[in-house]
Amino acid sequence: MTSENPGDVEATPIRARNLPWAVVAVLLLVGLTVTAAFGLLQGQDGTDSPGVSPAIDPPTSSRPFLRGMTVTCPRAGQIWGTEDMRLALRELDTLGVDWVAIHPYAGIQRDGSIRHRPAKLVGYLDRAVRIAGDEQFQLFWKPHLAYWGSFEWRGEISFGEDEAAWKRFFDDYRAFIVDQAAFAETHGISLFAVGVELEATTHREKEWRKIVQEVRRVYSGRITYAANWDRLSRVSFWDAVDVIGVQAYFPLSDEQSPSLETLSLGWNRHLDQLEEFSRSLGKKPVLFTEIGYNSASNAAREPWSYRVEDNPENRELRRRLIETALTKLEGRAFLEGVFWWKWMPGKSAGRSNFSMRDPEMKRALREAWASES
Repeated sequence: MTSENPGDVEATPIRARNLPWAVVAVLLLVGLTVTAAFGLLQGQDGTDSPGVSPAIDPPTSSRPFLRGMTVTCPRAGQIWGTEDMRLALRELDTLGVDWVAIHPYAGIQRDGSIRHRPAKLVGYLDRAVRIAGDEQFQLFWKPHLAYWGSFEWRGEISFGEDEAAWKRFFDDYRAFIVDQAAFAETHGISLFAVGVELEATTHREKEWRKIVQEVRRVYSGRITYAANWDRLSRVSFWDAVDVIGVQAYFPLSDEQSPSLETLSLGWNRHLDQLEEFSRSLGKKPVLFTEIGYNSASNAAREPWSYRVEDNPENRELRRRLIETALTKLEGRAFLEGVFWWKWMPGKSAGRSNFSMRDPEMKRALREAWASES
């Protein structure tokens, strides 16, 4: 769990490739019908089910590991559509990052109502997609609810016994998330989150399954839900999405200055449990939709904490934490990738909390990821 402060993307998406005409001719000669051949060429399954078919791809260790970064924003997100975004992506490229997460906002009120603008009318979102394409980054579209002023964090969003508020919330949220999914489909974005840290709502299984179903009707990419690390079991609809999303703020050690070995053992425990959870869901792949650390003495014990104590000892602890994660995570076949939190573009936003723009963070990424490029 983290919370944004309002004051403060592998190559282009994979598409079906046309087969050479010589191959088509051979297929026709061996008796395939014109309809079947067309379906093969277009990557379709020949069914006539309504809407967009889900792009469920079974987990495989041959899938490239997603080396991702969340590019966040100082206000509503206008910076995603500026040259600061382009400069940020060019620097991320030198660090070996090839995926970027962007999180468009809608605002939620205490009564459950949600305010949003249609994504196609938000010019900076369209510009952000074009910039990411220009720089050859793949995008993870991860819409967020801006909760500040109404709730303590997203995991607190709930309406108790107020059924009118629950209905208002799900009606408004469905409109927002389906609009974002349609935008993602129009722009060829291949990974989409239907929700982030909304675990006080996920017991409403019927409503969430309807949301996923309606997203499927407009979006053909892969879908995840981003659950907080300690609340995976509260999500009642994992079977309906393609990827288990985890906000990966796992506590690794209670020690004041844990060693690399201690941090590694901490990760082993959590990764073994996650692998078993994946296996219980038919080996559904896991994605760390968010992971990060502050420069603080409690970073190994409470990595979600916003406390910052920037000194040499804590910077060294933070370096050990990120280096351990970079070493441990990519070797697990069930884990598809990670998105680090966070990178804020612009000259004045480099040292915000959880900033991956700090020198030790950039050095760790470069040594782990860019050295293999």
